[in-house]
Amino acid sequence: LFSTLSLVSPGAPDAVGQRERPGLVAGMALEAAKSALAGLESPVSSHADALALAVHAVLDNDGLRLVATDEDAAASAPASAPARSAALGSGWNRSQDVYTFFYRARDSPALVVVKSLVMEDAMLVHAASDRADDMHTLELRMGDFVQCVPAEGPGSALYKAEHIFSDLEALMRAVRINITFKLFPSLSKKLLSGPQGTCGTEEGGRGTAGLGT
Repeated sequence: LFSTLSLVSPGAPDAVGQRERPGLVAGMALEAAKSALAGLESPVSSHADALALAVHAVLDNDGLRLVATDEDAAASAPASAPARSAALGSGWNRSQDVYTFFYRARDSPALVVVKSLVMEDAMLVHAASDRADDMHTLELRMGDFVQCVPAEGPGSALYKAEHIFSDLEALMRAVRINITFKLFPSLSKKLLSGPQGTCGTEEGGRGTAGLGT
């Protein structure tokens, strides 16, 4: 059984009744994307690569630590969250239509898998924890969050987060509300404390939550 979350317009009160300070979330999201883009062994080469990386950047920024990008490596991953996410190796974007990331979070024994599937011009982000039966899904339109990916790759002057990504603020909101806070409700209190609260998704993202089997 799936329930669809309603979309919330920018600036409206969020689920915990807070409002964000303009610019703070946008700046945070851009810095997270810049950090994720830098030093990749296998650079971003498509819109799907870019959006999958941006989702990872948001999760990493909010405290989830990458431990693996395939099931074999996840089986031998550390039992607790490392201080920093593992580097994205050369195989992270080999598939081009399925992106799989395994995470751990501080103070939680859960191993989380986030799998992003490309569906024409959209991406379906599925997230689940090995400690719960719930599966959380977020649908994103690639064109809403990725402007262009230069064919020259890192050698291009346009291979920068500012040129590749678009509306990262809305992406961060969507991922937090539909993925992060569903997996780890306690993180909402930490991330939304103070004046920089976040609000709901914009029209670029739609979330659903359902029970896994």
